[in-house]
Amino acid sequence: MPYKLGDRTLPLDVAWEHNSVQYPANWLRLSTEEDRTSIGITWEASSVQSWDQKFYWGYDADGNLIPKVYTELSTLWINQTKSTANALLAPSDWRVIKAKERGTTLNAEWKTWRQTIRTECGTKVAAIEATASIGDLAPHVDIARVQALAEYVTGSDYYAWTSDPDTAS
Repeated sequence: MPYKLGDRTLPLDVAWEHNSVQYPANWLRLSTEEDRTSIGITWEASSVQSWDQKFYWGYDADGNLIPKVYTELSTLWINQTKSTANALLAPSDWRVIKAKERGTTLNAEWKTWRQTIRTECGTKVAAIEATASIGDLAPHVDIARVQALAEYVTGSDYYAWTSDPDTAS
């Protein structure tokens, strides 16, 4: 999506010359649309479609998204979810070991938080697994499932985890 002057592409932040006039590197950023139009500069919209490469291979010849294999994606995201829960719990594992070694109990706040993380993990995994029921036996069943999975794991609910008792406010 560059600025064009005739057949010439004008990159941002690079000085350039036109009709024996030197333009500084910041001219395109500071100029108005009228300034650019007056000397023949246009904006060329990109014809390249973008897609989320985590979930799709690209577009087919008809312009339809080509989904990655749903079962592989769901397995990947379930494993990622469990890995995140493990990473959240790992720094407090020593508290559990210390309590066990001393014959005491884990602080109630930490015990509750650790269970909350395990519950949140289970809820997220269940939501990912629920996307398997989206769609039917149509030829493009994976597209609906992949779209549902992508919508969930890129949404705010997926990334929301309860803060540990030391950082909770």
